[in-house]
Amino acid sequence: MFPYQTFVDMEKSRVTSPIDLHVENVLRRGYTVLENLISPEECEDYCQRLDVLWDRQVAEFGDERLRQLKDHGIVRCPLSQDRKFTELVMHPRVLEVLDRVLGSTAILHLQNGIVVHPTTVHQQSLFHRDFAKSFISNHPLSINVLWAMRPFTKETGATWVVPGTHNTQLVPSDEYTEANAVQLEASPGSAVLFDSMLWHGGGQNKTDRRRHAVNHQYTKPFIKQQIDLPVLLAGMYDPETPLGQKLGFWAIPPKSIAEFRADPDKRTYRPGQG
Repeated sequence: MFPYQTFVDMEKSRVTSPIDLHVENVLRRGYTVLENLISPEECEDYCQRLDVLWDRQVAEFGDERLRQLKDHGIVRCPLSQDRKFTELVMHPRVLEVLDRVLGSTAILHLQNGIVVHPTTVHQQSLFHRDFAKSFISNHPLSINVLWAMRPFTKETGATWVVPGTHNTQLVPSDEYTEANAVQLEASPGSAVLFDSMLWHGGGQNKTDRRRHAVNHQYTKPFIKQQIDLPVLLAGMYDPETPLGQKLGFWAIPPKSIAEFRADPDKRTYRPGQG
């Protein structure tokens, strides 16, 4: 144990459950890892589904065009083509942490499948922020949930993070990154949660096998989604469900003055969503 001196008007963080520690990890160092949330069999199923969707997107857009757009290896919004991926969006262990950090009204900003091909330099290898703004907030605005479907190791190109860099608007120096970056190894079925302002980058896959992952970004509901999910998914999912809320169906801006002045129970941006 590490004893602390007591100061007037200074409250100490308390850990009464594992969730408390994961929340504190995200707030202080910018990330945490939830281990073994789904089985190896489920992970393999997701990998096969991602390969099918990736081949479909290559057939639609062309390999050269995807490389030109720096979108190679990214399966955009898999839940729009395969309902299985909604189970990841609503995983209860993940939502426990998200509800504490972002609030229960947070919505899905994006869902991307990631297929890192062997020996390929991936666009996400560059250190970046997923909420790429030049300011910071005193409360988290966006949290990423990166699901490892294959082993995240140094050899497969596990994600690098620079702890604490979500708390300053300055881009970290090369020297600071070199001294402090941490590569997050994780077993299949685990989820890495991190503040979207945290500087991070994918490693290089040095194996002869694809590395699969699924990245989610959740935000406060007033932030625009990467793709307008209520429009993209209209008719596919029931808006009157917890999943509908997470997909953004409860935070749609009114399209007219009449919609804005509708009764509260008929508004497209529902009361209490933040």
